[in-house]
Amino acid sequence: MNWNNVRFLLLFAACLVRPQIAGAQDDSFAFSSCVPACDQAYEKAQGVLTADVQNGKFLAGQNWPQVWTRDTSYSTELACALLHPDVAKTTLLGLTQSVDGIGECWYQDVCGHFGGWPHLTDAIVGAGGMWSLYQVTGDRTLLRPLYDRTVRSLQRAERDAFNPKIGLFSGCASFMESDSAYPQKYANNGAALDNTYDLSTCLLYYQGYVVAADAGQLLGEPVRPLREKAARLKDAINTRLWLPEEGYYGYFMDENGDLNPRMEGLGEALAVLTGVASPKRADQLLRSTPTSLWGFPCLWPQFAEWRDYQRNDAFYYHNGMIWPFVEGYWAWAASRMKNQEVFGRELDALIRLSEKNDTFMEFYHPEDGKPDGSPRQLWSASGFLSMIYHGLFGMDFETNGIRFAPVVPPQFEFGPLSLKNVKYRNDRLNIVIRGHGTTIDTFKLDGKIQTNPFFAASNSGDHQIEITMK
Repeated sequence: MNWNNVRFLLLFAACLVRPQIAGAQDDSFAFSSCVPACDQAYEKAQGVLTADVQNGKFLAGQNWPQVWTRDTSYSTELACALLHPDVAKTTLLGLTQSVDGIGECWYQDVCGHFGGWPHLTDAIVGAGGMWSLYQVTGDRTLLRPLYDRTVRSLQRAERDAFNPKIGLFSGCASFMESDSAYPQKYANNGAALDNTYDLSTCLLYYQGYVVAADAGQLLGEPVRPLREKAARLKDAINTRLWLPEEGYYGYFMDENGDLNPRMEGLGEALAVLTGVASPKRADQLLRSTPTSLWGFPCLWPQFAEWRDYQRNDAFYYHNGMIWPFVEGYWAWAASRMKNQEVFGRELDALIRLSEKNDTFMEFYHPEDGKPDGSPRQLWSASGFLSMIYHGLFGMDFETNGIRFAPVVPPQFEFGPLSLKNVKYRNDRLNIVIRGHGTTIDTFKLDGKIQTNPFFAASNSGDHQIEITMK
C-alpha cells in the first residue's frame, strides 16, 4: 500500500471519529474537513464567539470586556454577520456618538497611547461592518441608520482629517494605536499623527464612500458626489502610497511627505478586498508582500526600538506581531484572487497557532508563535472562521444572494468539506465540496446542475449545495 492510500485511510478514520471540543454549541454551522486540526480550530473559534456575547452585545475579549467599534465591525465582516446577526445588529446600532456641528456619527474608539479623535480617525470602519450585515441578512431597517451615520462621519472627517492638497485622510493606522506601531519619535504623541496619512485608514474612508453610495442608492438618495469622492480617494491612494520598487503599498506618509517603506498587513489586505488595488497590482502585492514563519504580521519589518519582549506587551504590541484577524483578511484577499498558495499557507499557519492553547489569543510572536495578549479574542476567532466561509467555501455575500468561488488547497483533497445547517435569511443550507483547486467543475443546487455558482436570496427553506472542484 502506498503512502497516499495510507494517508487517505487515516483521514477517513478521523472523519468518522471527530473529537468533541469544548465550545461547540449545536449542529448549526457544523463544519467537517477530515483534517482534525482544522476541525478542532473551527469548533474552538465558534466557542470563542459564543463566550464573547454578553448582554446581547459583542465584547472584544477576555481582557477587553468592552464594546469596540473596530473589533465589532471587523468581526462582523469576517464571520459574525453570518453566525450572530442579531448580536451584530444590536452592537453596531449602539456604536454612535454626537459630534458638535455634525450630528450622530460612528463612535471613535480611543487608546492609551494616542487618545482618540483626531489622532485616531478610523471610526468609519463601522460602515463596512453594517454593510456586510445588510448583505448577509437583507435587513432593510439597517439602511437608513447606515447611510445617515456614515455620511455624517464622512463629513466630520472631511472637516477634521482630510488634506485636499494630497487627497488623503490623516490619523493613526486602524487598530495600530500603540507606540510600538510607529517610530520612536511618535511615542505618546497622538498629535504627531495628525499630519501622517496611513494606508488602512484611507482605505476605510474609500470603503465608507462606496458603502454610503450603495446604501443611499437603495434609499433613493443622490449618491453621485459620494462616488466621485471615492474615485478621487482611490486615485490618491494608488498615486501616493504605492511602492513600485517593493510591489506593495507603503505603511504611511509622514509629516515630511516621505513614505514609510514598511508594509502594513491590514492595509495590504484591504487594498485587494476593496478593489483599490487593480487586479495586476493585487497579484503583484500577494507575491511581493513579506511575511513571517508563523503567519502574516501586522507590519514588517519590525521596528528595532520596540523589540524588547521582556517588558509588558504594550511595549511591542503592534511591532510585527501576528494578529489572527489580520491573517483572516489577508487569507480572504488571497482567496479573492484565487491565490491558492498564499491562502493555504495562512490557513495552515493559523491552525498551528490555534494549537498553542485552548483559545484564540489576541496576537502571537512572529519568531516562535508564542501566544500573547488577551485570551478569547473575538476578532481572532472571526479571522479563522472567515478563512473557512470566505476562503475554503468561497462565499461572497451580495445584496441578492451568495456567490461561490471556493479555494481548496491540496491538503483538503481527501475531504469532502462539509458545512451543515447554515442559517442564511429564510434558508438553511447544507454545503458539500469535493476535490481541490480554485475552479468549479460542477455546481448543484438540490441535485440539479447550475451554470452559475450562485444561491439566490429569494429562495426559502432547506437546500443542498454540492460543489465539485476541477
